[in-house]
This record gives sequence, C-alpha cells and structure tokens, in this order.
Amino acid sequence: MRILLLLCGLIPVITLGGIYKYVTPDGKVEYSDQPREGAVELTTMPLQTYSPPPLPKNMEAADQTKANAMVSHRLSILAPQDDATVRENTGKVEVALQVEPPLEVDSDYRLQLLLDGQSVGKTKTNLRYTLTNVDRGSHTLQAKLLDRAGAPIAHSETITFHMRRMSILFHGNNQPGGVQRAPRAPQMPRMPGPPNPGGAPTP
Repeated sequence: MRILLLLCGLIPVITLGGIYKYVTPDGKVEYSDQPREGAVELTTMPLQTYSPPPLPKNMEAADQTKANAMVSHRLSILAPQDDATVRENTGKVEVALQVEPPLEVDSDYRLQLLLDGQSVGKTKTNLRYTLTNVDRGSHTLQAKLLDRAGAPIAHSETITFHMRRMSILFHGNNQPGGVQRAPRAPQMPRMPGPPNPGGAPTP
C-alpha cells in the first residue's frame, strides 16, 4: 500500500487544486488532493507542453520549400556559337545544350528551346535539338530549364546565328573568286536573212 501511495505521488496529476502530504501516526506517508489537519501542501511543477510547428497550408507550399532547397542549375548553348554562320541549303540547324550540374536520369525537369522568342518543338530532357527549314537570315536562340509544373528555373543567354541558304537562282558551278554566276537567259533564234540576188545561199 505504501508503494502504491508513493507511485501515485510521483505521477503528475492535472488538477486545479493542490497536492497534500500527510504522515500517519504509524509513519505511513499518504498523498491526497483534499486538505486535512496535519497535512502539508506540496509545491508542484508546471507541466511541460509542446506546440508543433504549423503544417503547410497546401502541397504547393511544401513543393516550393523543397524547390528552394534544390541546387541551382546553369544552362548554356554549346552549338551553334554566338554570331556563327550556318550554311545549309535545307535550313537544318543542330543545337547542343549543356546543364551544370548535370540533371539526374529520373529528373522531372524539361528543356524548352526558343527560336526568335517562340517555342519550337516539344519540351524534352534531351540536350540536342534539330531545327529544320530555318529561313535564311539572322535568328536568336535561347534555352530554358523548366520544373515539373512548367515554371522556368534557369535559362541560357540569348545567342544570334546567321542562316545561309543557296538561292535556286544560282547554279552549283563555282567561278574563280568564289562568285557563283546566275544561269544565262535563253537566246532568241536568229531570223534568216534576205536571199542574195545571184541566188547563192547566204553563208
């Protein structure tokens, strides 16, 4: 019984009143929440409480926190180089990109290529693009790195390249000095001259 009363005294009791200790005439110690003659009120320590941090309001907030903790990437265009001239009669341009640090194989990131400010092709994880039928003249090129929600998280510098396509008005015979000559216009047939008085054919 004494052990039971002692354990009860060690268990925190959540009450509005105090805890009283009483020693019986035969030396037993009793604890009670009711005061009585000869009892001593004990000083109790306040209970410790813990308040957890508030949870994110939605999954987007959690994803944003995770995105902020990710390592930033650097995106650059390796080919064509800035101010380069591409000579290809079909208008094909091979584009090579580089991401540092490299993307993981199972990454949710996507790459987007912009030609003259307009998106070309589909977003992809491949670092190589093939542009076709690009018009002759100067063009700008930029690449963007997108997260799984489609938001840009990195972009390359904008470069300029020049497309040179041979005109169909020029033939392929190279002339001295690298000048290509346009084909000659067809000649009109000669009209026969008047006959000679002597009846001899005109040479």
